[in-house]
Amino acid sequence: MIKRSFLFISVIMALSIIGCIKDTYNMKMLSKQTHLSPTLAISAVKGNISLSDILKSNDTVVYSQDKFVTLVFKKDSVVDLKLSDFSKGTLIQKTAVIAPDSYDLNIKDILSHITGDFLISSPSIKFNYTNSFTDSVKIDLNVAGKGKDKTIDLILAPFPLQKPNIPVQQEITASYVIDKTNSNLPQVISLPPEAINYSGTAIMTTLVKNGQTGNNIIGPNHLLGSLEIDIPLALRMNNLQFADTIDNFLKDKSTGNDNPLKPEDFQLLSINISAKNGFPLGVSMKMSLYNSSTKASISTVNANSILEPAPVDSNGKATGQTETSTSIEFTKEFFSSVNNADKVIFSFTLNSTGNGSQDVKIYSDYRINFNASLVVKPDINLK
Repeated sequence: MIKRSFLFISVIMALSIIGCIKDTYNMKMLSKQTHLSPTLAISAVKGNISLSDILKSNDTVVYSQDKFVTLVFKKDSVVDLKLSDFSKGTLIQKTAVIAPDSYDLNIKDILSHITGDFLISSPSIKFNYTNSFTDSVKIDLNVAGKGKDKTIDLILAPFPLQKPNIPVQQEITASYVIDKTNSNLPQVISLPPEAINYSGTAIMTTLVKNGQTGNNIIGPNHLLGSLEIDIPLALRMNNLQFADTIDNFLKDKSTGNDNPLKPEDFQLLSINISAKNGFPLGVSMKMSLYNSSTKASISTVNANSILEPAPVDSNGKATGQTETSTSIEFTKEFFSSVNNADKVIFSFTLNSTGNGSQDVKIYSDYRINFNASLVVKPDINLK
């Protein structure tokens, strides 16, 4: 989800910048006997985008009836224990080992581009299980989130499992919820983690009857468990930054001198964007020309407030849209540096409403309405 949110913002900006220049300004229409320096404003791009347009509800992205967005990650067979697995300990109390394993959330690539403060307010983990043991079983589950440069432990106390009511019930299916009330889960999820590591033990307390282990001779004697990680998108962001580096798409790749249009011929080019933002998230952007040989940023364009965040109510839900107008200016100095850079770095900064001081909630029907126009001032001598 986080990844896709950043991607759709990037797509909007890429269309605004690349699409406008290529499709709306045709230098072939100009007289070759003229020195030109007009200022031209051209309507370029407009759109209306909602989260549901780009993210369809599926097993990972879930919308509730009121369209609140939750991310769901599932891991089956976290626990798969039979009676023979309880081999350690005393006659009355035996222990089985839950083998160490890891669940990769497949977001390592996006996390490598992110810095800043980020808090998921109310995540939960459901330990879903089917239990046929009639003796008491307690789970000591060790869970940790592994981030880019640190690991945070869940800090969860051992918890008991429900057991079947023999002989009426041969097995029982139930769940145990792990959340902020009994663990360190918000801090684990808000790393955010690249992977969830887990291990642990299952402790069975038996009743000794004629040398038998409780009533476990009845039924299949099996404990099967899985994890379901639910991340409702109630969150806070304070200067969360996403940066990505791409090849320099502005660089002049022509081999001859017959190209009538050169980047340095532009005295000014700007993209004016007006937007109505229904998301409780604000976005700023920087675009830097980068020389990978010298490891230096040559020239940078700033767009401090592409989107201002929408207002929210006391529950964190957006109550309307915020209008923003901004201009992204590409100066002659910028264009004169284009061919000295082999890369372009895009940096996006996100802040939730109140600069991360309160929870905001993401709903699938939030929308952004935007218009972009291209303003160019060439300074070209074509004689």
